[in-house]
Amino acid sequence: MSHSKCLRCRSRVWRDVPAAESAGFLCPGCGSELEPVTDLSELIGLRALRVRPRSPLRQSADHSERISQQIRQTIAAHDAERQRRIDALRP
Repeated sequence: MSHSKCLRCRSRVWRDVPAAESAGFLCPGCGSELEPVTDLSELIGLRALRVRPRSPLRQSADHSERISQQIRQTIAAHDAERQRRIDALRP
């Protein structure tokens, strides 16, 4: 995997090729030649023109269900804590 940057249009591009093979790629935004990135801190503040694809594990069918379940559990815990505080204030 390699990251490249275009200082002309202040953008960054991720490619699924080794850094040694990424020379000569053109910026999809403005068409100028992309520069290789040696340190990821060089990408801070640049807009992403091509994002890194998600891994198959993150795209699983039950991923959304797990997130929904965690949200429901958090809401239930907050509701229970709120009710406990209300009950503690009652004489």
